Amino acid sequence: MTMYHGGDVVDRAQAVLDAHAVSSADGLCVACRVPGPCGRYEGAAAVFAQSLWLPRRIPGVTRPELIGARRVGFRGLLSGVG
Repeated sequence: MTMYHGGDVVDRAQAVLDAHAVSSADGLCVACRVPGPCGRYEGAAAVFAQSLWLPRRIPGVTRPELIGARRVGFRGLLSGVG
């Protein structure tokens, strides 16, 4: 459970963003199947704009594998491996 002002509202908005992401493959909401961000997604995004919090991003929620995208490893300065 989130422990900050407006946490319950922000948590519910996060759940909506997770469920109503726009698919990378066809540009439709993965839950509603309407073009672009649906009204529920837009409403949840407005909650974050008003709260001054950023939503968590969940890798793969937009289903990028449907357009042939795949996750690649990163070896660089931040990974601790030369």
